[in-house]
Amino acid sequence: MTKAILIPVYLRLKNSKELPQSEGVQLARRAIQSLKILRDDDFTLVLLVCFDQPEGEKENSLSEMDRAFREEIRAFGMKRVFLFSSWSLEGLRTHLDHRNFKALSSLIDLKGFSKIRNTGLLLAQALSIEAALFIDNDEVIEDPDFLNIACEHLHEEWNGKVVSGKGGFYVNRDGKILLPRQHLWWRFLWNKAKWMNQVWEKILLSRDRLASSPLLLGGNLVLHSSLFQSIPFDPFIPRGEDTDYLINAHRWGFSLFFDPKLRIRHLHPERTTTFYNEELRGDIERFLYEREKVKEGFDLDLDPYPGYFLKRTLPLKAFLTSFFLSLDHLARGDWDAAGKSLENLSLLFQKKEEGWGKYSAFRADWEKVMGHIQKEGLGEILGGCQT
Repeated sequence: MTKAILIPVYLRLKNSKELPQSEGVQLARRAIQSLKILRDDDFTLVLLVCFDQPEGEKENSLSEMDRAFREEIRAFGMKRVFLFSSWSLEGLRTHLDHRNFKALSSLIDLKGFSKIRNTGLLLAQALSIEAALFIDNDEVIEDPDFLNIACEHLHEEWNGKVVSGKGGFYVNRDGKILLPRQHLWWRFLWNKAKWMNQVWEKILLSRDRLASSPLLLGGNLVLHSSLFQSIPFDPFIPRGEDTDYLINAHRWGFSLFFDPKLRIRHLHPERTTTFYNEELRGDIERFLYEREKVKEGFDLDLDPYPGYFLKRTLPLKAFLTSFFLSLDHLARGDWDAAGKSLENLSLLFQKKEEGWGKYSAFRADWEKVMGHIQKEGLGEILGGCQT
């Protein structure tokens, strides 16, 4: 089975001189270094690098940053590395446009969780990869058999269903699986950790090697080509693209499982005020969008998470949580953050999305593009990505 490890890397830089000391590069170094522990080194490493420049910066520095990052990667001495950065993005879009895939090419990007993962899957298809394994750059692999475990039972039958993909656990800094209790008073109606832990506890108590799960984690996720050739990540969802992928796959008859043995250490940076504001806004958008999907009739049990957030009470929970977060910011004297929290309320009055409509159209285009790539490849684009 041909295998690829795909790592999204986000870098906010003004120019290439900032690159060596940036947090994103340091995290990427740590993640890539951890791959050397793997007993199975027969894999291709695909790095998806987003150079997120502040407004007003000249885009011609993208080529310099691409070159500088390649030099960083070559120092690791990895066997097969493909680096696709913001510098390469326009070439891919042009390639798709010239082949009458303009509707899809506009939704291929390196900004946004779903879009960067979809870009990785396009490259995996061009490389004839059968098992595409996503990890994030704030993680490290600690089990030498991680890659072997990831591929076990993949595309095989389990309890009467074909295993088209698998998810695994994050191991926290303290070595535990369960998320720590949240002591944020404003989140008592939006306590995601509580409901996620209920899912984890059920899986940990299961004696089965593969378990059913209502959620997946995108930083520890392996997808078989038979799945990702047909099912893309939803480019219209702001976050939570991993669990949403599970929902989309089920809608079209594919089965993904949770593998308790598949574990990776998660060492995320410290959470900030900005993070909590952006996370809450993204979650409100995400759950409102997913609720429209599952309202049309859905037979996958999504309780307790994300099901808790997909019920009729979602707008009320979103309203109160945004209001409470704003009060918390005011108590700390942060008026700007308080205002941004209240801006979430506008989401509740926007026109509702159309359920499966936009995604279904995108998926139809995706299958055509995947068929094109399987026949013709990506030519010079792929060649220019090899380091």
